[in-house]
Amino acid sequence: MKFSLIQAGELDPEVLRQWLALRHSNAIYDSPYYHPAFTVIAGHARADTRVLLCEENNRLTGVWPFHALNAFRAVSIGGFLSDYQGPIRQSSSDWEMSRVLAAMQCRHFGFNHVPAELSDFKSHAWIESQSHTLDLTGGYDAYVQRLAEKRDASLMKKVATNERKLAKKYGELRFDMQSSDLGDYQALLKGKSQQFERTVGAAHDIFRLDWVRQVLEEIRLVKEPGFAGMLSTLHAGDTLVAAHFGMRSEKVLHYWFPWYDTTYAEFSPGLVILAQCAKHAAQLGLTSIDLGRGDQAYKLRFATGANALCEGAISSPAMIAMAQAGVYRSKQLLKQSSLGQQLRKLRQAAG
Repeated sequence: MKFSLIQAGELDPEVLRQWLALRHSNAIYDSPYYHPAFTVIAGHARADTRVLLCEENNRLTGVWPFHALNAFRAVSIGGFLSDYQGPIRQSSSDWEMSRVLAAMQCRHFGFNHVPAELSDFKSHAWIESQSHTLDLTGGYDAYVQRLAEKRDASLMKKVATNERKLAKKYGELRFDMQSSDLGDYQALLKGKSQQFERTVGAAHDIFRLDWVRQVLEEIRLVKEPGFAGMLSTLHAGDTLVAAHFGMRSEKVLHYWFPWYDTTYAEFSPGLVILAQCAKHAAQLGLTSIDLGRGDQAYKLRFATGANALCEGAISSPAMIAMAQAGVYRSKQLLKQSSLGQQLRKLRQAAG
């Protein structure tokens, strides 16, 4: 097993071809995050983009794109934008992590969206989570049937009722699964920035970062069969009431940045646009919508499945990650204790 480190700009056509072959060898890599196009675009926006190549018998058996922040720390490709992380490699391949870190020229790699199926990462995990999905195999009607059996049989009826009420009050509804309207895209970005300002403060608005804007803009412009940006929009009359920006691979739409105008909140336009995406997905050959990690109410209502993920860190020496895991577990114990609950109540009262 031989490791080599290159910059994203050094990826040649043969490496890209073998990368795609590795992706297609295992369904856990169906997400567009694992497509080389995502790494190439991140490389355009960030000079710290690197790709670790693993070869056996002169054949590529693994690739791991990441950002080398400094000589100590590396993070997943796309940083906090990435909802799926870790190497793309042959399913039979486990790596000795200390050797891998040396090849990456760093000492610490933290992760929070690595598939739990990657056992050599799971053994370094502190906690497990999941990314909720809509199984659209067989089309929309088959999905609705699965949803009725697993979740809420009345959900789509409620969504349809809101659609009728919204149309009656504000004008005929118009949904576009794959819009190229620049004005609607800019409206979504503005709306998401305002959402960040309301909820966590302007200082934490990721859309103010130049590299984030560049990555999203480049993804928006890609329209290849295996990888494309996806702007979906919902209008009532001439007014944009909801939008979503994400990206797709051959089969998977990753539901990334949904937004709706709060003026129309009583009609649940966020649920309406997600239902419309599910309804029209088959037209693009999509068999799954991935909602990303988290247990928000809308995800639980629409999901018919989930992908298991894990969170943790690898380090050299290993005691760095072990100490970090200890701190994390101590914080979790404090949160669950009676003292932690009392402190939380005090913070809420002070806020």
